[in-house]
Amino acid sequence: MAVGSWESHFSYAEGRFLATGSGTIFCAAAHGLFSVKDDVLEVIDKNKGLSGVSVSALNFLEEQQALLIGYEDGIIDIVYTDHVVSIQTVSNIEMIISKSINDFVQKGNYIYLATDMGIALLDLMTEEISDFYSEIGPDGSVVSVQDLFLYNDSLFAISNEGILAAQLNKNLFDFNNWEFYQETSIHKPVRIFKFSNDIAVLSEDYLLKKSSDIWDTLMVLPEAMNQVTSIDQNTYFLSDQAVYKMTDGVIAPLIKDRFKSGHDLIVNGEVFWIADGDLGLINITKGKDQQVIPNGPMYNDISGMDIINGALYVFHAPDPDSSHTETIEGYSKFIKDQWEVQRVEGFNNISGITQFKGKLFLSSYGQGIYDFEGEKLLSYPEFNNATITDMYSQDDFLWFTNYMSQKPLGCFDGESLSFISSTQLGTTTPLYIAESSENVLWIKNSSTERFGVIAFDPSKNLFWQANSSSGIPSKTINDIKVNRDDELWMATKLGLAYFSDASLISEEEQAYVPYFEGKILFENEEVNALAFDGGDRLWLGGERGLWAFSKALQTQIHHFTYKNSFLPSNIILELAYDGESGALYILTEEGLVSYKTNSLAPLLSNSQVTIYPNPVTTNYVGDLIISGVVGDAMIKFATIDGTILYETRANGSMVSWDLIKFNGDRLLNGVYLVFVTDMDGSEKWIGKFAIIR
Repeated sequence: MAVGSWESHFSYAEGRFLATGSGTIFCAAAHGLFSVKDDVLEVIDKNKGLSGVSVSALNFLEEQQALLIGYEDGIIDIVYTDHVVSIQTVSNIEMIISKSINDFVQKGNYIYLATDMGIALLDLMTEEISDFYSEIGPDGSVVSVQDLFLYNDSLFAISNEGILAAQLNKNLFDFNNWEFYQETSIHKPVRIFKFSNDIAVLSEDYLLKKSSDIWDTLMVLPEAMNQVTSIDQNTYFLSDQAVYKMTDGVIAPLIKDRFKSGHDLIVNGEVFWIADGDLGLINITKGKDQQVIPNGPMYNDISGMDIINGALYVFHAPDPDSSHTETIEGYSKFIKDQWEVQRVEGFNNISGITQFKGKLFLSSYGQGIYDFEGEKLLSYPEFNNATITDMYSQDDFLWFTNYMSQKPLGCFDGESLSFISSTQLGTTTPLYIAESSENVLWIKNSSTERFGVIAFDPSKNLFWQANSSSGIPSKTINDIKVNRDDELWMATKLGLAYFSDASLISEEEQAYVPYFEGKILFENEEVNALAFDGGDRLWLGGERGLWAFSKALQTQIHHFTYKNSFLPSNIILELAYDGESGALYILTEEGLVSYKTNSLAPLLSNSQVTIYPNPVTTNYVGDLIISGVVGDAMIKFATIDGTILYETRANGSMVSWDLIKFNGDRLLNGVYLVFVTDMDGSEKWIGKFAIIR
């Protein structure tokens, strides 16, 4: 990843909608969109210009050769070959109700849109919403519309009230011009489609056909159907696990038990494409089944993230309070730009991983701790049904939190266990461990028991628990991290707080609230997650996006939101920073993405300094990157005769420069010098780079 770039890490296993055009199959998953053509998979995301990830409607416009996408938040994208048009009229309507786009039908240069607020009309020539028909239900009520169908110059709509229809040459704003079929309200119609030369409706249990001015039951369905499509006078139905074909008025199974949760269907001769809610996209051709999805984690629902030796481990465990009634198998691992799904036979609801004495250990909600390399459970009576919410490795001890236990904090030395009792620790519901530079353990506690943070110094057997007089804005602590200055930072329900010395425990321990530009930072605002990058800069995630602040909060570096960045949602749930790659992993309400920061974990020397790109050529767009320098080094850029052009400090062991000098001028072609030194001048390095444009 280039510095400043984004990458999506969505699971594409929950297939929902399909569209086809120009020999391409498009599949929208619960989070994300991809295409397949001639066995080539392509992810289509914000890097390609899309506005969102939660697709709720999909169609391909043959005449315009464009993909039409509707989102749950009301945004519409028209994806042409060389650009994307985003239409946000519906999304911007100031109403606190769902604005989801549910279906499209095309008539010439107009697209009728089924939305949760009625029917909108999109003019493809102006690329704007020209009309909106909302109060068209019985007696002028506002209706939610799920499906649309054009038939003989009439528009049919499935609404939450039942089926509505109106002639297109009449005033569609007037509810009196919409006919309401009362009898359909009890059948829960799902799809309207063309059946022979008539129109029919698929409901949960029946197939209905329009006769004159009423809808009659044509047949009882053999099982609940999710989708129907008519191709070349043939009608196909899709259920959870079967494809049916109607022949001579009889519905018979054609494909059965070869997928798990059918949501949408495309039929092309003997080729069947199925959007499966568990398997993503399934291609069935002449008896051959193939799962076709991009690389990604198992699920979008993520319970936690750990990073070890440049690998990101992602876990999908259920809530610890329900872990004894749910079973999630396996976890996801991201390494060398590829996702792997890994499982441990007999060890489920995996919640975390850590490295202790050179070996990997996995934790579980309900099954204790597993020695990954020894391929065995740690078989101690205390681990029977134990819910391990976190592990932390020191040189000699593996510490772990044991949720809902009278022995909530445990210690493993490689051979035996010892425990801290709930009476000593003051809680039975520990969730997360952070450690100071002098091995003081800070424990994030569930807010159901007193204040949400506890400190324990094993060397002195000292305990401390926050209370209402500790200066913390809220008893609900969402995240805790210790930075390189040995400060403990807390993200809480009502803002931020920090302890200036995480290694010092005393009864008088008092938290501070941080200030930025003369005001309390995030005062009375929920902060869900925090992280420190290689330069010890503070990253914060809350309900309004992602922030980055310089060390000591001198400047705000970034404020990323759903609208100005790659973020799929403004609601940030968790952050994890990888010091080896400089990637910040951002778990949002709508899935996982990563951002490549201009930082790396600090190094002790100028051991592996690289300058990229070198030379800088015309086709390169971006900053000059220098990595592998000594931690927090001072970097000076100069002409070949030694004139200083710019200087800055490394973020850990990396620095980026936009090639703009102190005076605001951009660097011209030539050869330039780079001087690197640490704080006391003992570590030095000199390099050079060229600009050839």
